[in-house]
Parts: sequence; C-alpha cells; structure tokens
Amino acid sequence: MTAPFGMGPGNTVDIGIFDSRGHEFVEAPGFRGWSGTAKREFFIAPDCATPGYIRGPLFPGEWNVMLGVDRIQPAGARDDVTVTLTTEANELHHTTEPATTLLPARPEALVGRAEYDSPIPATTPRHGRWLRGDLHCHTVHSDGLNSVEDIVRHAVNLGLDFLAVTDHNTTTHHEELDRLSSFLEGPITLIPGEEVTTYWGHANTWGLREWVDFRCGDEESMRSLQRWVREKGAMLSINHPKCVGPPWLFEGWDGFPAMEVWQAPWRFYNWESLERWDGLLRQGERVVAVGGSDTHSIPPAPPRHPHGLAEPTTWVFVDGSATPSLPARPEVLVGRAERSTDEGAILDAIRKGHVFVSDAPNGAHLILTADEDGDGRFEKMMGDTVEAPEGKPVDFRVQVRGGMDRRLWLISDGVPIDIIPLSHVDTDYRFSLEPAGRSYLRAELRGYRGRPERGEVIWAMTNPIWLQATPRRSAASAPDEARVRL
Repeated sequence: MTAPFGMGPGNTVDIGIFDSRGHEFVEAPGFRGWSGTAKREFFIAPDCATPGYIRGPLFPGEWNVMLGVDRIQPAGARDDVTVTLTTEANELHHTTEPATTLLPARPEALVGRAEYDSPIPATTPRHGRWLRGDLHCHTVHSDGLNSVEDIVRHAVNLGLDFLAVTDHNTTTHHEELDRLSSFLEGPITLIPGEEVTTYWGHANTWGLREWVDFRCGDEESMRSLQRWVREKGAMLSINHPKCVGPPWLFEGWDGFPAMEVWQAPWRFYNWESLERWDGLLRQGERVVAVGGSDTHSIPPAPPRHPHGLAEPTTWVFVDGSATPSLPARPEVLVGRAERSTDEGAILDAIRKGHVFVSDAPNGAHLILTADEDGDGRFEKMMGDTVEAPEGKPVDFRVQVRGGMDRRLWLISDGVPIDIIPLSHVDTDYRFSLEPAGRSYLRAELRGYRGRPERGEVIWAMTNPIWLQATPRRSAASAPDEARVRL
C-alpha cells in the first residue's frame, strides 16, 4: 500500500487470511483475520495474535492469503508477501494494541458524568425510557488508533447508554467488549458489531457474535449476504451513502432495515444521505434512519477524521413495562440506571423505528408523537403507523429541547408542509393533519452553526410516523352494526 491510509494518490491493497478449514462465501470457517490497509504485517499464534486476527490452533493444510485491490494506479503495482513459520516465541509475538488495564469493578470511579447528563427528552404514555448512544466506531482491531478500552472509557465519560464497536471485516474486538462488559454492571451496554466493508459500499451489522463475510462483488452476492444476516436474526444497515462515504454503489437499496443517514458533523455531506433516505421512504421502504460517528481516533491519539464519538448521537426508546410513565418535567429522572439495558431491547427498538438522531449527547431533542384515537394521550411515536378514517384529522405533537432561534420543519412524503420559527429553548408544538393522501410524517430541527452564509444545518431529526387512511363506513351499514351491538 503506497497511498496514505487509503487516501490520496497511490496504490491501495488490502490483506487478510483464511486457514485450512475453508474460505467459501458466505460461510467461511477458516477466517482468521483481516486488516485492510491498516497493517503491513501481522502474526497468528495459538495464544495471541495481532488485533484483527484470531489466535488459536494453527491447523495443518493449505492456508490462503487474501489480497484485496481497492485502487491501483495505471502503472500497476507489485506486492510481495512473505510468510514466516516458527515453532517458538520470537520477535513476531507483538501487538499493535496499546497496553490496557482492566476497568474497576465499580465503574462510577471512572469519571464524573454530571456535565453531560441532560434531561430525558420527552414525555410519552408508554412505559420505557430514552437511551443515547453511538452505533459506529473503530479501534486498533481494524484501522482505528485507540484500544477498545479507550473507546469504552470515553463513551462512559460522555454519558452514553450504549456503544456499538464496528471494526472493519473482523470480530476480534468482540472478545474485548465481552471482557469489559463483565466489569460494567452498568451504566453502558456494549454492542458487538462489524462494518462489512466491500469495495462497492459499507454496511454495519450489530449484535452478531460471528464473522460476517464482506466479499460481495455484485448484486447477487449482496442479496445472499442480506438473507444470511436476516436468517441470523441480525440487522444490516447501509452506511454513509454519500460521495465521501465512501458511497453505496450496489444497485439494490431495498430490504435493508436501517440506514446511516447522519455520519460525522452534519456538513460532512450528510444532506446526500438524507435525500437518498427520503427517496426510499417515498417508495414505501420502511428503513430506519440512524446516526453513527464513524470515529477512528480520540485523544491522545492524533485526529484521523473530523469525527467525534457520539457526534451524532442516536436516541432509542426502549419499552419496559416495569418503568413508570415519565413525568411532565422529566429532569427528575436524570439519575443513571443501576444496570445497563439488554442489547436485544436496544436493537429491537431500532427495528421498530423508535429513534431520533441529534448532533451530540447533550444536544437537541426532537420527539414526534400522534394521538390516534383522540384521547389526548399521544400514544403513537416515530416508527409506528397511525390509522384514521378518511377525512378525520389526527392530532400530532412535536416536543423540542434546545430549539431557541432554530426552525422546526415538518415533512410529509418528501415535501415540507410547515416551517415554524422557534423562540424558546423548549417547545411543545401541536397540530392536526389528515392522513388521507399521505404516507408518512417526520420532523427536523434546523438552524445556523458557525458562519450563517453557509446556510442551516440539521441539529436533530426524527424517524417518520407512517400514515394510513381507512375508508369510512357508509351510513347504510350503521343499522346492521347497531343490531350486532344489541
């Protein structure tokens, strides 16, 4: 690899390895690691390995080195692969991961959290609570510069409730997450993930504890991978579908349950991802918008991208029958839960679309709810479907925290239907809308950041509430209906 970090002029050649147990797509029992362009050498031993590679028995037979060609200049490139075998420990037994220490048994000792604690963002008649987290970050197990523990410590410092570590095309960081989780009886849920990094686009999986193959070179192989992940009960989310993503180049966009609509600071071309997502919604694709920082380094490591952990932050509403309804002013619930939430509950909430995204852990909040049956309770939320008879308006509510001098955008079927200037920090905005002729409604909080001449950015955005108008029953059916009731 001659291009720095795969960027700029030069050649980019990736590397990985399979042992003698097999390298078939999609099931490849012999997978032993992948480091892309992040490492020029690696080792595998029974008791240890370079981060990104799997330690364990050195099975006899034919092993396969895998080279991936990301970019080659017209003059071509030559790569030499040297394999060294040894039966005793030598200088190859090293690791590029910084030295780590185990987290204390009582994680409260890590940091003070008060300055990052913000109010639970909204009231709802449903039993549950809002959790904040980051669904996309990297460590030394792929091309990140920090250890897993460094990233987790930073997430705890920020007050996150969950964190998904999604190293490229490997799962060796999962062991570190499990080790740290055994010490963290709260306050954060660590979700094992993988960024499935192909040469035609990237996608995240969450919650699987096995390797997901990334060797997709056409539409058919990607569909096979989609089916494989779905059969495992996991999610596959398209990442950063924008020109600097790198972009999603596969022809198929349907069948993915989620999409990373917001990656890194908003001005980092996220409007392209937003436009693509809104187009899918107009086609009836119920794809859930999530955010992910795609962080590759945190201090004291040198900055690698303009990405900070939990910038943006994904907020997820987790149902819980044992949790009381939130009070009108939820600030009283700022105290942390004693134990973290199960990762399955978080991923299930994402599948349901009970999600909004904001710029930071202590940033703006934006909650969209609907009162489907007219009882004043606003029982439906983002991701739900509201059904109402044709001609009957439905009451909606948007709860905003951090909205002063910004504008609330209401968008239906890709078109802004109202833009409301906000003059207070907290706003409870209510309105009525007939579902007939519309398929969804969502909200954005927009405003200036930095230089006004550069235009507005999005500070927070919701997933849609889906709308469905049902035919009114004719008057002729009323007598029969009355007889049934009698």
